Amino acid sequence: MGIMMMRKTTFSITIEILRQKIISREWPPGSRIPTLQEISKELAVSVSTVREALRTLESQGNVSIEHGRGMYVRNDPLLLEDPTANLKELGDISLIKLLEARLLIEPKLAALSAEHATRTQVKQLRALADSMVNQMEEGGPFLDTDLSFHHLIAESAQQPVLLRMLESIYPLLSEGRKQTNTLPHMRTKASNYHILIAIAIEERHSEQARQLMHSHISDMIEALKK
Repeated sequence: MGIMMMRKTTFSITIEILRQKIISREWPPGSRIPTLQEISKELAVSVSTVREALRTLESQGNVSIEHGRGMYVRNDPLLLEDPTANLKELGDISLIKLLEARLLIEPKLAALSAEHATRTQVKQLRALADSMVNQMEEGGPFLDTDLSFHHLIAESAQQPVLLRMLESIYPLLSEGRKQTNTLPHMRTKASNYHILIAIAIEERHSEQARQLMHSHISDMIEALKK
């Protein structure tokens, strides 16, 4: 087993152990999580592995990392068990409903991002969009890049309440993306939309960013209804 493979396995196992602590309520909702050093010592893995594992759990909406305050288990009861479990059993209807919910929120966030995003955030958005194009051309997975792109738009819109609302459905979103990304031409269209949205935000074209995001999500809804 190569070093990279070993690191990957250690990383996956670490995430699983930490997730189980949350599901089993060893770490109850709202409780403060031990420090990176404490977890590292308990699991006999490096601090950087623990840090990355917790970041992954944060992106999936299971934990909240508050700089200067510490790390906490999220309070949402939905997140105590695998929130995608039910979604897997439901058909496209639930996925369409999920996309319709995104359609109500994300175009407005894209417009606000064009008004409020910092230069650094604008650069990151463009880098993520470019990265998605490369990953798509190589046929590789781009689910994480896709989620990061939409999360950064929500973050840069400076609407913390809407950001939290989106974060609460992230586990469902990643499951939904696995389905939408298998639709014909969807990968190509999605990555092209991301580039155009990033450019509109960079050029501070608020209405254009809103329309592009609206078209991007509407496209997926239409494709699923066929």
